[in-house]
Amino acid sequence: MRIAFALILFLSTLHAAEDPPRRLVFEAEAWSTPTDAWLKDRSSNGKWNLWSTDQDAQKKWSGGVVLQSPKVTEDRATPQDGAPPLHTRITGIPNGLYDVEIRMGRTLGFSRDGQTWEKRSDGNLGRVEITDGTFELWVDDRYVHADNPGSAYYDCLVFTPIGPKIEKPKIEGYATERVREKLNRGLVALPRGGSKVYLSWRLLDTDPAEVAFHVYRTVGGAQPVRLNATPVARTTDFVDEKAPEGRDCAYVVRAVTKSGEGEPSETATAKPGEAQDYLSLKLDDGGTLQKVAVADLDGDGRYDYVLKMPDGNVDPYEKYWVKSRETFKIEAHRHDGTLLWRHDLGWSIEHGMWYSPMIVYDLDGDGKAEVALKTGEGDPRDADGRVQSGPEWLTILDGLTGKALARAPWPPRKVGNEELSYNYYSRNQLGIAYLDGKTPALIVNRGTYTTLQVQAYQFHLGELKRLWEWNSLQEAAPRAWRGQGAHTLQAHDLDGDGRDEVVLGSAVLDDHGVGLWSTGFGHPDHCYVGEIDPDNPGLEIFYGMESAQKTANGLCVVDAKTGRVLWGLQQPTRHVHGYGFCADIDATHPGLEVYGCDTDAEKKFNQGWLCDAKGSILENTKEYTGHRPVYWDADPQHELIAKGRIAKFKAREPLPPEVKGSIKLIADIVGDWREEIVTSQAGELRIYVSTIPAGDRHVCLMQDPVYRNTVAAAAQGYHYNAMLSCLIGMKNRDR
Repeated sequence: MRIAFALILFLSTLHAAEDPPRRLVFEAEAWSTPTDAWLKDRSSNGKWNLWSTDQDAQKKWSGGVVLQSPKVTEDRATPQDGAPPLHTRITGIPNGLYDVEIRMGRTLGFSRDGQTWEKRSDGNLGRVEITDGTFELWVDDRYVHADNPGSAYYDCLVFTPIGPKIEKPKIEGYATERVREKLNRGLVALPRGGSKVYLSWRLLDTDPAEVAFHVYRTVGGAQPVRLNATPVARTTDFVDEKAPEGRDCAYVVRAVTKSGEGEPSETATAKPGEAQDYLSLKLDDGGTLQKVAVADLDGDGRYDYVLKMPDGNVDPYEKYWVKSRETFKIEAHRHDGTLLWRHDLGWSIEHGMWYSPMIVYDLDGDGKAEVALKTGEGDPRDADGRVQSGPEWLTILDGLTGKALARAPWPPRKVGNEELSYNYYSRNQLGIAYLDGKTPALIVNRGTYTTLQVQAYQFHLGELKRLWEWNSLQEAAPRAWRGQGAHTLQAHDLDGDGRDEVVLGSAVLDDHGVGLWSTGFGHPDHCYVGEIDPDNPGLEIFYGMESAQKTANGLCVVDAKTGRVLWGLQQPTRHVHGYGFCADIDATHPGLEVYGCDTDAEKKFNQGWLCDAKGSILENTKEYTGHRPVYWDADPQHELIAKGRIAKFKAREPLPPEVKGSIKLIADIVGDWREEIVTSQAGELRIYVSTIPAGDRHVCLMQDPVYRNTVAAAAQGYHYNAMLSCLIGMKNRDR
């Protein structure tokens, strides 16, 4: 009885998540006619079985009984075939709005008028308004459950009143204007063999459209020598062809505008000679890292690095959980590799990404980033090694010194009357949101697969102030919000009001901490927010659904403002798994391409789809599982990297170089708009830099708010490729 067992689990979690006195439960057999349509505890080919002798019936079925249909092995031609259709008519219901759920198993036919039938394998009827105290439904066994044919089950109807929408005030944080990173040119210099040095730098969104650049080299104590005959205007890169081999060379660039030549940039140094493909930060004791965050810790305009070490991951799910062998250490390094500080999270934080969210951002607007972490106290592990008790904190560390600046309680393990299991309450995330459009707020989340809790804080003048709190039980129809979390926590201005909404996954919170919309599809493994389809106004979200989708939408793109499905894969999916991708890999199709792959019962990839921005299937393939997009060469399309090999879509030959180590981040960290690939090797953090001469120029991607938020979110949770608010090559992205 696999169907029944799955239904029991669903019903038990549903019961725990809602407040029982508010729910109205109506037994199907008590409110359905004709009563001679069933036999008591006896199966037949032409009638329902009012079944009370099922094993553990009291646990499986409401009231210990259920209406069981004859076995259905194929769709029936008419409702009269098989068991007779049942007419369920409930009276005496208080007028109002309800979320109506039919508790059932396998597939049934539903009709609201007794004439027009709908095939349903889930019982969520959604919002129903009762105006005369009466609800009617016709139910029939006319459809086969294709994946597992057999008897269908009709148990009861659950009416959950939908209350008024929660009202909360709009947020006004401390900032009077938007807090922004003050980036410098990000100049990088890499030897390319012999006397060649490749140089690359940022175009900033504050640069005038006519800006061009001069490039200077200094050797020893000599005067700087300008290397370009005419200002560099088409790109923001340059190759020094005549650098003195073996000598330390220092480079700067100067912006050239109508006003003349500007101040020199920061200095980048290189010693011409053997070609170098990456920058290297050495780590003590052969260290490896699980996560890396990039942010400016000291206010000099360069990105620094905060590492969570060592690598490895404990998952809370009981089938995968193992006892932590060591504790996480947080290390902060300047851009040149200088170790600033180290902080041990201790045994109160288990060695897995969901126990240890981290995000690094300038929270108080002083130009220097802080480090936000989940922390605990002491050693509260139980005999098995799990942490199931003890205080939990949101803690803010000074990014330059590692000193603890403030803390506030983390959302609790228990919410309302619900007792969550260890697997569910051990899933925690952090994010950044400009809830007022100006002030960077911390978003603190507990829960992914069940009840979701979210709190928002601002950090100012050394203190954490809670701005709002929300949980999925507060919503008028809590079932639509339960279990909608993703493996990332992002926030973007989805509705164009200048304030960020919080993207939990398949559900979105408005900037003031109330539900904006929910698809109700469940938990997505892929969640990409940005400009996907340029024909649709505003942003979109691409989902790859871990939660099984019985008929459609296992891959889908929705309008980010409303949650409206723009297109969805029109076939069932079991568990779309991993990262997938959402990227512009094929120039022949407008917008981005999306990829996801389904898995079988053993969690092995078995069917994948590459689709265009409109949902047309370009390929049915598993080939791109494990591929990550990266802007690497000179054109505005993404390349794909897998197993250390970078290549254009459908290209046979790879692009240089071979990338070594485990990829931890892909982002526009230094140089021009192309992305860097950050990898971890024993004792080393590598930042691979493209040295392919550029064909044009674009504003630093990290100054796009959607891109910057996605990169910040990659320091915790899943690492998705960073998205943009407008596509490369669109007018408002170019200078």
